[in-house]
Amino acid sequence: MKLSRKAKRYDESVLPGEFQGFVPFRQADAELDSTLEGFLRRDDGGVQLGEMVLECHAPKRLSFAKLKTKAEMLSEKVDYLKERLEIVDHDRRGMYIQLRSLPPYKDDTQIQFNEISLGKNKVVVKRIAFFRKEEVKQQVPLNLSELELKRLLFDIRQAIA
Repeated sequence: MKLSRKAKRYDESVLPGEFQGFVPFRQADAELDSTLEGFLRRDDGGVQLGEMVLECHAPKRLSFAKLKTKAEMLSEKVDYLKERLEIVDHDRRGMYIQLRSLPPYKDDTQIQFNEISLGKNKVVVKRIAFFRKEEVKQQVPLNLSELELKRLLFDIRQAIA
């Protein structure tokens, strides 16, 4: 997925998360000719998602207008992650749109937000925290129920289909 210059600089400043105990997963979907992969941890309270990437191997011809429509639809449908998603960055030439929680979760020590990056053949879902004291951005787990995880999988598959 080609990122905008702004998004590249941003992504390079986000440290990888510490996801010990998370189980990697990989699923192929013949119907969409896609692969879903990431890592998660299940416990009694639900699911912690480290990161999830859905990549379509045979991308269809797609205009930026259609990609933007898909991103807007995704921001409306994904209303169950506790924070509303809005488009915060895009790159017409690179066919890339970034959605983020607005407003993000804030407390005295950190700011956290969900982030969904949508490209012409790839969707990436992750949660990022900015720790105020250290001034560091790092991936953190996204806490979901099993039902929310299933809905998220369905919604991002719809966005890339």
